[in-house]
Amino acid sequence: MSPAVLSATAPSLRHHTAPHPAPWRDLDHIGVEICLENVAGVRLAVRAGADRAELCDNLTVGGTTPSIGAVEAAILAAAEEVEAKRQRIGAYWASSKDGAPFGLRIMIRPRGGGFIYDGDGRRAMIADVRRIAALAREMSEYTRPVPTSNPAQPLPPAVDLGIVVGGLTDDGAVDRGLIRLLKDLADGATLTYHRAIDASRDPLEAYRDLRRLGVDYVLTSGAADTALDGARTIAAMVAEEGPRVIATGTVRSHNAAEVIAATGAREIHLRCSFPDLPPHLPQNTDEEQVREIVEVTRALPVPGGPGRSEG
Repeated sequence: MSPAVLSATAPSLRHHTAPHPAPWRDLDHIGVEICLENVAGVRLAVRAGADRAELCDNLTVGGTTPSIGAVEAAILAAAEEVEAKRQRIGAYWASSKDGAPFGLRIMIRPRGGGFIYDGDGRRAMIADVRRIAALAREMSEYTRPVPTSNPAQPLPPAVDLGIVVGGLTDDGAVDRGLIRLLKDLADGATLTYHRAIDASRDPLEAYRDLRRLGVDYVLTSGAADTALDGARTIAAMVAEEGPRVIATGTVRSHNAAEVIAATGAREIHLRCSFPDLPPHLPQNTDEEQVREIVEVTRALPVPGGPGRSEG
């Protein structure tokens, strides 16, 4: 893969986005998203067959916004790993499932703790989203589809970039003004609403608000400690047919089948860090854990059959 060509005058991401729905997001298997905190973890997640990674800093507090340098390095790392896969596949990589883009989601959260933000916290989130969108424009050859002679069939990008946000009002509702603004600033990148929904006053009310705001994905444990404990609420969200529901909360290879069966969710989110790492050390990703969850989920039937993967 050639080095990135950066341009301060690159057009809006909306001019690079694929037709809706993007065919490469239409998964025919249970989607696996790995939560991690460094670029090395992104490389491992791609190699191990995960569909996406959520890049954070400070996983021990639930994840905060990574540096802009880490985001750029992660985009390049993911693109290099995907390109290596495509080269191994050969000329017809675009028709191979193994040549699909890698989804890279960037956490936007200025601090640990709750999800009600003052003016300073909101300004930090706005600035981070604006800068990540600008970076994505500069690196659009890696993150957006490549035009072909047939515009109806664009080549999939190497990296499908998105952002992960959340925010609540003082009374526990979705901070609609903040989320609407962040979606606009994301400039066409996919938007995931994180587990702030589990701290809301009414998760189903929040889910419906997010549907009206045009959010693409919702990450939730069903307002419980684990996905299995919150399975009924997760299943109710899935039945609403709004933003794509990603089940999380102590999801592991040994209980993934039970989580999928109980919730109807078609995607799961989990950490695959090495066990018993002290909080002051990097929470490095264990590639074998990622491979194991990918292998387990690929063998599971998809609830409702293939389709509706697009946010």
